[in-house]
Amino acid sequence: MTSKEHNSSSMLAAVSDPDRLLDRLVNLDVANVDRTRQFNGGSTAHTLGENMVYNLGFRNFSEVLRDLEDQSHPMTQGGAHPIVDHPRAFLDPLIHLSEVDKIRIECEDYSGLSKQRRKVFEWLAERPDVVSDLRIGGTDLFGYGPKGTGKTTFQLTWAARTLELNTDAYVWRGSPARSEWLPFRKWATVCLPSRIEHETVLSPPVDHVDPIEVDLEDVVHEVKYYDDPLDLNREILEEGGFYVVYPDPMFRGCTEITREADEIPVLNHTSAWQANQDGLDVDEITPSSMWWFAWAIGKIDQSSPMPVSWGCDEIGNVMPEHASNQYHNLYRRIEAYRNKYVDARRNNFSMYGIGHEGDDLHHLMRKKMRWRVTMNGVDNPTNKAVVGMGEAPMNRQYARHMELGEALMWNKQVFTPFDWADIPARFKVPGQLHIRFPIVEELMSQC
Repeated sequence: MTSKEHNSSSMLAAVSDPDRLLDRLVNLDVANVDRTRQFNGGSTAHTLGENMVYNLGFRNFSEVLRDLEDQSHPMTQGGAHPIVDHPRAFLDPLIHLSEVDKIRIECEDYSGLSKQRRKVFEWLAERPDVVSDLRIGGTDLFGYGPKGTGKTTFQLTWAARTLELNTDAYVWRGSPARSEWLPFRKWATVCLPSRIEHETVLSPPVDHVDPIEVDLEDVVHEVKYYDDPLDLNREILEEGGFYVVYPDPMFRGCTEITREADEIPVLNHTSAWQANQDGLDVDEITPSSMWWFAWAIGKIDQSSPMPVSWGCDEIGNVMPEHASNQYHNLYRRIEAYRNKYVDARRNNFSMYGIGHEGDDLHHLMRKKMRWRVTMNGVDNPTNKAVVGMGEAPMNRQYARHMELGEALMWNKQVFTPFDWADIPARFKVPGQLHIRFPIVEELMSQC
């Protein structure tokens, strides 16, 4: 029996057996994870991102770069691979540099850097023209493609690569409805609002198996609790960590953050507690997804300069193109975030959004995003104006003919194909892990 057949058989058996499903969820073995510097505090240990890449079976990124030097252009006859010929097309959104980093590369002084960051800096030192092209501070991209094009796997891989090469705290947008982050559970610190009781349930993908109650602390590396967005940003997030954050349904500190921020309006929040107390209808309760605006504004405007990357899967659910002020002042919230986002780069805040269509993300934010990723099987734009990008540099279809695990990254000047590997089957869990707050559902039922 091949490894693939064995994994498929194990997965199928687990689907119908609650005990095996729970065992698969809890007892994932990850080699040497406790020896990472993020978990043991040792400054000479390998990083969480390097440990992710090792356990996932990915090649180190420095090796990937060296191999690309020997590869020809995959879409034209002759010529170097575009990631080598035009490195900015892929490295600009991936490698996060400070002014000190650029001096390090110029002086070839890599003391204190993790192994992979040092090796990539050595590669960049051989290409000073590339270094001068790479931006300082935060970066971003907006990827899009329909279901089945590998968007979530791409975002997981991108998170691992980001942590392999940078010092960021990587924040994954937690949602009660989805748990695509589960393959990374043994590296994850799940952040929940303090003083609110939660329940964690694993829902199998078949109807004849009942949901399984689980202890979240048995599933992930650690569970931490935050009081408000600023507490999360200042006291909990640390360099190099992978954090799955669930919004606070009480919205503590959110309105205050927007009140204190410069050049944006005050954004009010109505919790289920307030609605119940004031006799408001359930429709007047602010959706929890709108907590993210206050969190991001707080990070950009009032938190430390520690680099933070935000992985926002299903970004169309947070900042949809059809947003209006009739729905909880959503347009106003997007506009406020857009206004504050102009300071994101200098405050080391990066945003990676993934959606289903090229217009899933509201145009106010699409105008601010520097890079696009067109997934496989989708028509990339050709020689036409794109919101926020100007005229697309491609004159023919590339992404439409790509296979699963491939995509096209581009801006108005350059583009490059790239690919990624699948997440090994042993990290995957059938079904969804739901983290909910029962008191919220109770209060909403009383409105």
